[in-house]
Amino acid sequence: MTLLEKCHKSMDELNLYLQSLIQEACSHLPASPQHRKALNSLLRAVQKSGRIWRPAVGDIYEEALCKTMFNLTKTLCDKYDPSRSSFMTWFNTCLHNQYKDEIRANKRDRSHKQSVWQSDEVELDPLDRVASGIDATLLLDTWESFVQWIKDDPDNLLKACHIENNPKANCQLLAYLRLVIGKEWQEIAAEVGSSRGAVTSHWCRKCESLMQQWLEQNQRVFGEDNYER
Repeated sequence: MTLLEKCHKSMDELNLYLQSLIQEACSHLPASPQHRKALNSLLRAVQKSGRIWRPAVGDIYEEALCKTMFNLTKTLCDKYDPSRSSFMTWFNTCLHNQYKDEIRANKRDRSHKQSVWQSDEVELDPLDRVASGIDATLLLDTWESFVQWIKDDPDNLLKACHIENNPKANCQLLAYLRLVIGKEWQEIAAEVGSSRGAVTSHWCRKCESLMQQWLEQNQRVFGEDNYER
């Protein structure tokens, strides 16, 4: 068997395995444990497949990948049509489109920063250092627990950490608006009543470390029935 034939066989086997997980997930109700387990197994298999599209360069790729995987958990059964393409082809198309959306959003941010400089309202904006609050290994169960923690803030840790003289600009609301809803920083700044530079600075200096602490203590990997290539 030639190398090309082996490659095709490997891709066919992967596609069959992914299709079986999709069928399993979509045969159960969205809120059921069986649906969640199959979805998490699907995400793990995709991550381990070595077939995920990657750009030559780009520091916003991980955020695009994370959003694509999270969107998949909500839309898979309604939007994926196996008769039209393999799952990895569909997934990579979604990822590529999301990546282009992130590039456009990034350009809007840069445009805003340029206009601030031109108007002499110079602020040190650490936005370029702001990493995504979650990464592509944060699977469905962990993500939902993470969102619930942000909403509940049981120890009042997030709400108590706010910009000086502006209690509304606290880590709980910033995390909800940025990570859960997905608003742009400029929108968030307008909503909480602080400058964009002040908001992103507070996020980098204070909020990100709180998010990371929770993730390090609580992040778990589900769906260990992995496809072995």
